[in-house]
Amino acid sequence: MKLLATAVALSFLSFGAVAQKGGLDTNNDGKISSKELAVCDINGDKIITKDEAKKCGMTDAQWKQFDKDQSGQIEANEIANAG
Repeated sequence: MKLLATAVALSFLSFGAVAQKGGLDTNNDGKISSKELAVCDINGDKIITKDEAKKCGMTDAQWKQFDKDQSGQIEANEIANAG
């Protein structure tokens, strides 16, 4: 029974790692370019809101990385300076 529980837990961890690896880094180079980040600007207003970020799969850590001025949104200059 412990073996089954361990196997199930490892399966979930593996799935999480695969899901996280995809996301914004579409070319899998380990970096998120301004082009990859711009995809999150769903309505095309040159600003990424927290809701848009969540919808495109951005993690909280990535949000903190790109919202450099901590304004609660990622503006055009922050998008341009990505990656």
